[in-house]
Amino acid sequence: MVVITVSRSAAPVLRAIAPGGPVYAADGAAQRVLQSSTLQQNSVLHATAAAFNWWGGPGVIWFAALLWLGARAARHRRISELGLRCAEAIAVSSAISGIIKGLAGRARPFVTPGEPWHWQFARGWMGAQYYSMPSGHTTAAFAFAAAASVALARGAPTQRNTMVAAAFLSALLVAFARMYSNQHWLSDEVAGVLLGASTGFVIARWHLRHPRSAFDRVLLGAAEA
Repeated sequence: MVVITVSRSAAPVLRAIAPGGPVYAADGAAQRVLQSSTLQQNSVLHATAAAFNWWGGPGVIWFAALLWLGARAARHRRISELGLRCAEAIAVSSAISGIIKGLAGRARPFVTPGEPWHWQFARGWMGAQYYSMPSGHTTAAFAFAAAASVALARGAPTQRNTMVAAAFLSALLVAFARMYSNQHWLSDEVAGVLLGASTGFVIARWHLRHPRSAFDRVLLGAAEA
């Protein structure tokens, strides 16, 4: 009886993600639109994608490290703490993302254009072409944005809202850039958003409940508030 109940409750989800279901259809439709000749020949979109492909990769990592270590050297604790929270969120979410990507073995859209549902367990470890789900760039960008939104909660409202809006907007543009560059399916991006944002929120909220932890005393040092 328990098995039947669970199966029935899971049936809508299974139908949604099955080949030919709405998620499959959305993946295919998004690829067709973003890979259309009209959009691909747009120089502004190309420049935007290049910039945010960089931001979701090394950019967000280096920026978090700069905030953390630069502010620590300047003995400014609040900025250093912001950078550390973001760096933690990126590191943890990226590690989880890497494990999922390797195990899922999903083919990238340029490998199987128009056919989103190509998976092979553990094939992601064998090559980047099968390392699609979830998007690592989007995971990192949303982890940064979510952690920053919590870490900035004590700041002045106008400044905080501007910075948080900019962080989430840049993360959304990373998701766009990854699809525009034909590196990920739409569902890869949704998974990256959920993983990155949830990890960033959880880590930053944990630190709010555990201020001045041993972890912070080591990594933030004697930085002033």
